[in-house]
Amino acid sequence: MSFPETIVLHPGAEKVERSTQGSTPLGTRMVIGERSFRWTHNASLALSVNRLCQESVVVSGHGDGLAVATTAAVGARTVTLTNATTAITANQYAGGYLWVDNEGRAYKIKSHPAESTGSGSIVITLEDDDTLRVALTAGTSTCGLRRNQYEDVVVNPTTPTGVPVGVTPLAVTADYYFWLQTWGPCPVLTNGTVIVGYMVSPGATTAGSVDVYPLNSVDASGQQPMVGVVSRVGATTEFSHVDLRIAP
Repeated sequence: MSFPETIVLHPGAEKVERSTQGSTPLGTRMVIGERSFRWTHNASLALSVNRLCQESVVVSGHGDGLAVATTAAVGARTVTLTNATTAITANQYAGGYLWVDNEGRAYKIKSHPAESTGSGSIVITLEDDDTLRVALTAGTSTCGLRRNQYEDVVVNPTTPTGVPVGVTPLAVTADYYFWLQTWGPCPVLTNGTVIVGYMVSPGATTAGSVDVYPLNSVDASGQQPMVGVVSRVGATTEFSHVDLRIAP
């Protein structure tokens, strides 16, 4: 029997953390009324309460360009890649994705061994039902690896290195598991002057905060991601109530 992708709990369930993952897969959605949360793993630094977080930083050399070492047929569940840069730990990318650079297809990763040299081959095993739809050719096809979006999250930096994924509903111990809020009413650390009914973006000068959107002094094109809409204004360095709009 598989674990449900969405569970419904009562208020207060979001304010717990655990040192172990338990039986809840990363990314499992929890709903409490109008709010949504995802089961998440913190990286090696503690997180303060009500801080915007982003996904883990892409490992150099793993994001794309990994050569397929052995031709893989349609329907295959394993893909052998040649690692050319940074060592890979066992199941570092389990629960994440393998995507094929020159096809635009993505496949869910079930498991893989370690590749400790940074220059050897590694066999990626895909989830049971997510088999190859197009054959991969050795020497021609290249792939990228991406961790689960909710694995080893970090406080959102002032210069983004990944996608915003949610807000901490409690102070989180380093290397712990917790429910990250992704949708609905949520207090968030505020930077600058935000406005009721207006959108907010990740803070450009204070890590883990939100700024008014678009913050044209940082990006004249207005290309910052929108993470929510303000419902109650808090002073700068304090907390505004934001209706999060990250993942429903």
